Amino acid sequence: MLRWAKRAVLGLVVLAVVVSAPIVWIEGFCTSVRDPAARPPAPLVNDPGYARRESDSYLSFPEWHIVYAYEDLAGVLRGGDESDFAYGRQITGFWRSLCGLTRVVTARSDVAFDTKVMLYTIGWSFTAELGIQGAYEKTGGRLFEWLRGPGKTPEDEFAAQDMQAYAAFLRQTPWYEYPFASRLAAFWRETPLGGPHQARKIERRGVVTLEYGTKAVYGAVIGYASATALGAADLEISTVIVGLQPGDVAHDARVKIVRELGGGRTLIRTPRYQAYTDLVIALARRGRDVAEIAGNRRILISVLVPKGPLPALPGATPLFEAPIQSRPDRRRVGLDVTVPQLAATIRALESAGASVEHIYDY
Repeated sequence: MLRWAKRAVLGLVVLAVVVSAPIVWIEGFCTSVRDPAARPPAPLVNDPGYARRESDSYLSFPEWHIVYAYEDLAGVLRGGDESDFAYGRQITGFWRSLCGLTRVVTARSDVAFDTKVMLYTIGWSFTAELGIQGAYEKTGGRLFEWLRGPGKTPEDEFAAQDMQAYAAFLRQTPWYEYPFASRLAAFWRETPLGGPHQARKIERRGVVTLEYGTKAVYGAVIGYASATALGAADLEISTVIVGLQPGDVAHDARVKIVRELGGGRTLIRTPRYQAYTDLVIALARRGRDVAEIAGNRRILISVLVPKGPLPALPGATPLFEAPIQSRPDRRRVGLDVTVPQLAATIRALESAGASVEHIYDY
């Protein structure tokens, strides 16, 4: 009993070291000395709940890195198999992005404790999920792929198609709201039990059932905890637009005018997340400009650009770039943009053949 107790304690110590290592690295080596000149200007609007933390824009990217990882996996599965995916690169990409953006944020302000807890929690959940999945798919999964041959089974096709749906779902909705249980039922209902490549079929049924079943249970727990501890998230955000026209509101009913501020500026209320990106891009294309977003004058955006240098972008500073496995003709670049230059930056990027992937609201 004493021997087993020592082994258990040793295992817990090793687990604690492994879990704490990236946190210690980020807290110890990924912070910056505060810039005394980094104090932001006063917001244009003093309404309660209007202003949000600037840091939340930058530190929301690691969350979106997870979304992009699943999009990349979906892209790989369109023509390949799970074993082709670069799991390790996606894991290190999360922690590298968190480190780099923490340096940017801490030069201007503190990082809220609840934000740190959330990022470390999802970081380790993502690391564990992709680590386990990658370890299996690169070994046992690859063996069953070899036994199957080049043609895919109905189980492979279902998983690939559902990954497309899951990746699109994550653009606007938290992962734990995905209907894993009903999709698992559809998997068993829609894929025939008979047919060739029985070894691969049985193996995929086991893998998908374990994955979706685990996520259904874990997602229900996380969803309940989020609703209980944090309450319902605010799904709208306020923005000051310059030059808004009546046709802009008629063009998209999601744009709600709060009031006129004078000087050609209008306070509007819109949805957040991916819908916000789409709305701002549409306004920029119609020649509108942005004066302020939720009390902030700086924001993070990511763009998908072809090979070659970026166009001249006044008011925008590149922060990072990363390859995209399923789209080797494009790379993801993160830009630190002054909000008054945001619309002009969007127009310049699109004129140069690049596309704005996401505007990280607060």
